[in-house]
Amino acid sequence: MNSKFKTITGYFRVVCVVVATMGMMTIPSVSHAVDWYGGLSVGEARHEATVGDLLGSSFTTGSVDGNDNGWKAFAGMALWDKYVGAEFGYVDLGEATAKSGTASATSRDKGYTAALAGLIPFTDRFGLLLKFGLIGSNVEVSKSVSGVSTTSHATDLNPFGGMGFQYDFSKNLGARVEVERYNAGSLGSPYINLISGGIVFRFGK
Repeated sequence: MNSKFKTITGYFRVVCVVVATMGMMTIPSVSHAVDWYGGLSVGEARHEATVGDLLGSSFTTGSVDGNDNGWKAFAGMALWDKYVGAEFGYVDLGEATAKSGTASATSRDKGYTAALAGLIPFTDRFGLLLKFGLIGSNVEVSKSVSGVSTTSHATDLNPFGGMGFQYDFSKNLGARVEVERYNAGSLGSPYINLISGGIVFRFGK
């Protein structure tokens, strides 16, 4: 357990360094104070997985249920006014299940994220949100095959991206609708799409 935690922590540190470095390259001036923001989004996670992805390559027939609830919490800092920010968060991508005869498997995905987020304004309050970053994922797959139960774990560092829309009700409160695509890694669902909506609160002036 400790080794898995240390591995995830190590991945997260790498992600933070990469995004912070990328973020500093986008700042034309550091004379202004940094504005912070945070938020919470909920929605649906859609796993792109086959029976073989969850049960093993020897299984070619069966059924997969890849839709589940998903959510994320995030905090960020504005690097260039409100148009470019660095975001760090935690995402729960739910689970996918597969069945083939008497065999079954469940894959659970979650992880820590770091990304650059860009806002292209259409009006003073409404704009297009673009995001690209990295996820340090933690995947657990539980299987039951021929009466034998096993559990496997994997930690990976992979890219993810997304886009959506943001509307600001005021200088401090806004709402987002987003679609994000995660490269989930070497175990379980190869790709997961998260469709979510949430609230953003700014702590700056």
